[in-house]
Amino acid sequence: MSEDGLEEKALEIIKSRPNGVLQSDLWKELKIDSRKCSRIIARLESEGKIKRIWETVRGTRTFRITYKPQKAEAEKKGADFGLIMAGGEVAPCVGCTYECEPDYCPDLGNWIELLAKELAAEERKTVEEHVAVVEEEKAPEAKEHAKAKKAVKASKAPMAEKPAVKAKKAKESTSKPVKASKGSKK
Repeated sequence: MSEDGLEEKALEIIKSRPNGVLQSDLWKELKIDSRKCSRIIARLESEGKIKRIWETVRGTRTFRITYKPQKAEAEKKGADFGLIMAGGEVAPCVGCTYECEPDYCPDLGNWIELLAKELAAEERKTVEEHVAVVEEEKAPEAKEHAKAKKAVKASKAPMAEKPAVKAKKAKESTSKPVKASKGSKK
């Protein structure tokens, strides 16, 4: 197997083991002598692909070899400038050449005001959205409640009239003149 092929195979073995591999085990696994393995490891280390750390195993000093993720392979994180931005403006302290105290810097004070207004606007928007959601949830309940109220009023209405009708009838019956009988004298 060629030297480049051995390098690739060694790198694959190293990558496959999260805790790394002992150099003494690597040359045995690759079925090559220890000197050739040392040269391959030295080349990979000089390229920045691996890291060697001294380790003593069963009384013998050897290297633990671990893979170093390359910059291209590392997770790329998007830059978040939100921490230094307010109202579309960058914090005035970024790149500031003045040697002032933050407590008394007018530029910083104005930027903090912008930040506070922006946060208040976001909070107001969140509250408005929450209120809208709550109102949407309550709308069907309010309609049902209004229907139930009407139904209760309708069922109570006839009961409320009955005593009034009875009282009226009683009043009318007492106020009617009694007819005198033919045989009675006045």
